[in-house]
Formats: sequence, structure tokens, C-alpha cells
Amino acid sequence: MSEVEIHNQNQIFKGMLYFPPETFHKPYPLIIYFHGFPQLFALKEIVKDHQYLLDMGYSFLIFNFRGYRSSQGEVSITSQVEDSIKIIEFVIKMAERNVFNLNSVNLLAHDFGAYIALILSSKIKVLNRMLLISPIINLEKHAYHIDFSKSLRYINQFLPGNVKGIENIDAFIKKTKNELKNKSYQIKEVLKQLSCRSLRIIIGDSDKITPVNEITEIVQNSINNLDLIIIDNMDHEIIQEEEVEKIHEEIKNFFKY
Repeated sequence: MSEVEIHNQNQIFKGMLYFPPETFHKPYPLIIYFHGFPQLFALKEIVKDHQYLLDMGYSFLIFNFRGYRSSQGEVSITSQVEDSIKIIEFVIKMAERNVFNLNSVNLLAHDFGAYIALILSSKIKVLNRMLLISPIINLEKHAYHIDFSKSLRYINQFLPGNVKGIENIDAFIKKTKNELKNKSYQIKEVLKQLSCRSLRIIIGDSDKITPVNEITEIVQNSINNLDLIIIDNMDHEIIQEEEVEKIHEEIKNFFKY
């Protein structure tokens, strides 16, 4: 394992890079993990849950976007998109040193991280497989809903410092709405430009944040290569052990050679 620090606009966001066992040789295929909002879990805990990917021969790169936990800066759509591009630039440099296989750069993303992953895939051409778990799809709907401000108040009260830049809730919501006026962040425009070679979405049939019909109406009607997995009785938050096992099995199947 190596700690990673990436600089973006005089700010640092931090991550960790894990390599597969020594029986595997460079250049390694890579899986990059994009976390959700508000990112509750320590990076090491997420890696531990996905140890099997290392055992399959993948390197695993995980980090906190700027504004989350120990990374500097403040949260925004723009900052996370910029950070995701910086990550790809880092990966390309490592590929030039024969560390990563540039033909096998893959993304595993959860919740709001999945929204950022889709935007990234609309802007770059190097992504191979992309798997999204309980993705946020219709961000505009959430930004204009009263529950968004309630969620931000909850985070500020019970998770102080976990997400930076949301302390002034009204200002943050206004900024988010303004960002969504940018066509390159609007999901219907993003889906027209996707460049990943294959895409799988895993979602619960009881997801209240992103209902299944939102996936079928917005995503499935826009792209042809979507592999949609619907898990019975699963909500947006994945809490049952049986649900976790099903998701891990789908991840293994998707990323196997």
C-alpha cells in the first residue's frame, strides 16, 4: 500500500493505492473507487470490504475528494469533477512507468460518486468498465427538494467537519443549482457522451433516493450497453448482510477476466 497525495489548485486530496499479491505482475489492471456523499467510512474500511479485487489481480485506488474528511478544500460538483480528472492524469503517468495497464482502467462508484463517475466518463476516453452502486442520477431533483437542506443540516450537526463547504446551507444549495446550469453536468447531456466500454448499475428495488424507474427512464433509454442489476428489498443504504454479499458477487462477476 502507498499513500497518495494529489495537488489541485493549491489544495491536497488524499488517498491510498493498493497493489495485488506478488504473484501478479505489472502492468496491473486498476479499479478506482469513487465514494458517495457524505462519505461516512474510512478508506481502509472500504478497501477491506473489497479485498477480493486485489486477490483477482487488480490494483485498487481510493481517495477522498476535496472537502471530505482529511482532504483539503470544499465540496462541489466542480471540485469533484476536477479531482476525478486529476486522478486520471495520475493514472496515465503511472501507466507510462508500466505500473498500470492503460487498457484496463476501471471505475467502481457509489451514490454521488457514481454521478461524478458518469461526468468523468463523458470527458475522457480511457475508462474500460464502470460499475455504479445505488447511483445518484437526477441530482437536479434533489437540489430543489426540501429534504436536501434537511440532510445538510443533519450532516452539519452530527458529522461536523466530515464535509467542508456546506456550513452555509443556503449558499451551498444556491451554488449547486448554479453548477447544474452547466450542460456538462446535466445528466441527460452527460449520458450522450459516455465513453466507457461497459456499464453496470446495481440498485435496490426499494431505493427511495433513486427509484428504479429513474434508471430505466433516464439511463436505459439513453445508452445501449447498460447492464442493470436490481436487488430485491434493497433501499439506497445497503445495510443487510445478504444485500452486501449479493453486491460483492455482482462486482466479482463484472470485473472478472
